[in-house]
Amino acid sequence: MSKKIAIVGAGPGGLATAIRLAGLGYQVQIFEAAERIGGRMRGLEVDSYAFDTGPTILQLPHLYEELFQEAGLNFADYVQLKRLEPYTRIRFWDGTQLDLTSDLGAFKTQLANLRSDLPLAFERWYTEHIRKYQLGYKPYLGSPVRSLLGYLRWNEIVSLVSFRPWESLYQHFWRFFQDERLVYALSYPSKYLGMHPTVAASVFSLIPFLEFAQGVWHPLGGFRALAQGLGKAAQDLGVQIHLNCPVHQVWIEQGQTRGIELAGGERLNFDAVVINADFGYAIRHLLPTSARGRYTDRKLNQMQFSCSTFMLYLGINRRYEDLPHHQIYLSEQIRRRDRPWVDDSALDETDPPIYVCNPTIIDPSNAPDGHSTLYVLVPIPNTSYAVDWDIKQKSYQDFILKRLSLLGYDNIEQHIVTQRCYTASTWRDDYLVHLGAVFNLSHNWSQLGPFRPPIRSENISGLYWIGGAVHPGSGLLTILEATRSAAGFINQDFPLT
Repeated sequence: MSKKIAIVGAGPGGLATAIRLAGLGYQVQIFEAAERIGGRMRGLEVDSYAFDTGPTILQLPHLYEELFQEAGLNFADYVQLKRLEPYTRIRFWDGTQLDLTSDLGAFKTQLANLRSDLPLAFERWYTEHIRKYQLGYKPYLGSPVRSLLGYLRWNEIVSLVSFRPWESLYQHFWRFFQDERLVYALSYPSKYLGMHPTVAASVFSLIPFLEFAQGVWHPLGGFRALAQGLGKAAQDLGVQIHLNCPVHQVWIEQGQTRGIELAGGERLNFDAVVINADFGYAIRHLLPTSARGRYTDRKLNQMQFSCSTFMLYLGINRRYEDLPHHQIYLSEQIRRRDRPWVDDSALDETDPPIYVCNPTIIDPSNAPDGHSTLYVLVPIPNTSYAVDWDIKQKSYQDFILKRLSLLGYDNIEQHIVTQRCYTASTWRDDYLVHLGAVFNLSHNWSQLGPFRPPIRSENISGLYWIGGAVHPGSGLLTILEATRSAAGFINQDFPLT
């Protein structure tokens, strides 16, 4: 007999979980409060311009292909991907730049221009990471989390100790390169794990390796199209998606999930419920107090959450064909190891790092002919720190627009047709993200693996979590891996007969 599963939230994690469960034969319904699917990936349209609002980097396309294949579908029938080469340009505090690319020969040529011994150092690093990926990805990122004792397997410890897992990401890259430009260029993804490279675990060196080895990709039509493709696949498998349908609370009795209660008061029975809403928000608003377990307000206040982001979505009356798809300016501030620079606890109003996505050069469908869209991101404090955005927003917006010249966008103000701005308050209030911390829980040692919230609720039967807060962490590729674990747990707990 088939089992009924409710998924609260139609973000990428909820959609992928629905595909996996429907492919196994479960009856799945998704309940989404917004008017469209995608969560933070749902995008934004302003006049004739279309913007991605969430992720802009796609890694490991084979994870999407496997997701669809396991459900009897072909990913290419729903989403088209384009590989980016080079995939990111890094501009440094000293005026030099580096193009990250999967063309390793071209990359080593650039390294030789920085210092003659760097190409050989990179070869050593890359060779080590082939082995690190083979030994570490599947057991630690591609598998369900174990108990703390479960990680104390002697054969794994012996294999992994040579990678010095006790090192920080900064120490790891410094050991190979002794050049802070390269160290910070390769460790910058730690910012999106909510951490500075000097306190991030070196296990995350796998992220730049995977980009070198397997590329960085862009879905044609943007990540909005990826969300729509996931939704269409889910519906083709029989999943029902209810839009503009907020859930008031998960219906729980005596430690057992019974279903969901909608905002209008109607209760619907389900065998299990998967929550794909932001963890901090959902714990406080979607569960009865008695069902929160150890995640009390006090516990949440003790947990470390990521930075937020200041976002500008710009519709521009010209194209920037000579500038790359992804570009990052790394300021001198990233080299500082004191507060507030190391933990984003204060707003940087002098020299912040800046990321710009310029997708129209390869995907012109998002703007009128001859025009383009730009996606501008600046890390800022989350709302636990005192920044009054009602006062600061306009002046900070003007400040960031002027600084875009550092990335080649000169006099950008003269070319803006339309614009939207998001702050930490926007993420908190409009997208229901706890503290506006868009990268969710930080990935420090006390919040990794068995120390992150579990996918399978530890105190409520039939309740599951999916998203950036659970193992293996935030980011599309890790959330896709988590959906595999979630579907496996549900299949164990509610087998189809």
